[in-house]
Amino acid sequence: MGKSRARVPSYYRQSIQNAVNRQINLGRTKTAASLNREAIGQVVSYCFVAAAHDILDFDAGKAAVLTVKMNNAAERYTLDRDKRGARKARIALEDSTRPLMLETFLLPAGKLGKTANEREILAERRDAADMVARYCVEALNDMDYTVEQIAAVMQETRSNFEQFLGWSEDGEMVAYEKLRRVVEDIYGVGAMVERVNGQGPIFGTEF
Repeated sequence: MGKSRARVPSYYRQSIQNAVNRQINLGRTKTAASLNREAIGQVVSYCFVAAAHDILDFDAGKAAVLTVKMNNAAERYTLDRDKRGARKARIALEDSTRPLMLETFLLPAGKLGKTANEREILAERRDAADMVARYCVEALNDMDYTVEQIAAVMQETRSNFEQFLGWSEDGEMVAYEKLRRVVEDIYGVGAMVERVNGQGPIFGTEF
């Protein structure tokens, strides 16, 4: 996410999380687990758009199209889930995206994984990230990018998420502000990267 970005005309203003995050929550109640999933969905989505910008030279226009197609993919999953249930919808999502992925998207662990509780949190985060990654893959495929190009973007997405975790070591607010600046540079408009409010910081200390 460190690539230099030129300003582009501002005509598009849409928050990625509007549709994607709704599809990865565990339910209507904002439990700690669902807040974790929401936060992961939002950050991974932005890391993915930044990766498409860096790897495929996406400008604001292509980033806008990508965002819409990601949201459409999430909505298709929701319709299928409401019709056939979460298990069958998830299997269908995995089956449809498997041929498009050279490898499964595995979210970097960061500092999690030392205790049983941390491993549980990490598993929840990775599950949410896997779903979002599949929406992203569907979106790029719909834009006629190759499996190899998609794989390169997914690898860069992982690197971007690792960078976000690094930023969060200076405070979660710092990490979100840096991510907001990256997104703003891509879209060329005022970004709306909103921190997910929970019982406490999700990625790091408060400040």
